Amino acid sequence: MTLDFDLHLQDPKEMFVFDPVTYDPFDDNALGEPALDYLLARVIGFWFRPPKVRVRVFLPKSRIGRDTQAKMRRAMQSFCDDLLVENRRERVEFMINNAMFLALALVVLLLIVFVQGQFEAAEWVGDSLLRRTLSYGLDVLAWVALWTPVSAILLDWFPLFRRYQAYRTLKAMDLSVHPEPLTQLERQTYGQ
Repeated sequence: MTLDFDLHLQDPKEMFVFDPVTYDPFDDNALGEPALDYLLARVIGFWFRPPKVRVRVFLPKSRIGRDTQAKMRRAMQSFCDDLLVENRRERVEFMINNAMFLALALVVLLLIVFVQGQFEAAEWVGDSLLRRTLSYGLDVLAWVALWTPVSAILLDWFPLFRRYQAYRTLKAMDLSVHPEPLTQLERQTYGQ
């Protein structure tokens, strides 16, 4: 599956940076955001295998040079490389933090099991209801301590992985640059 996008930009820099000066909210083709953010939002929604992306960038003829397409491709690949490095750093930090949280939660769990064993054998806690209440409170504490690291390891890694997939897809996209077609009014004005 290939996703095709036509981007109408006023300047090649609009691929990466939003320019409020050139943005026309009445233009149906104006993005209102950097083109990279626009593409990312449409590619990131795929689960394990994002589609291939083909992008046609339309620029005013005055903004297209001989090497504009090559420069835009290099810039996109470089920009995506930086995003991939940042994403890798985030994923590593995520795993380290959650491994530490899990280790701490396991220590808390072992401590709770030990304390619950002490309650069961303790003579000073004579009331059965009080003993069950304290044991139940410790069960809730163990559940709370384990919830965040277990949830993170099972589920919360996925958004970082999806961003990684999207950045790789955008880095490998097929990008071509074309002159902006003339509008009906421009064709009448220039006699074409």
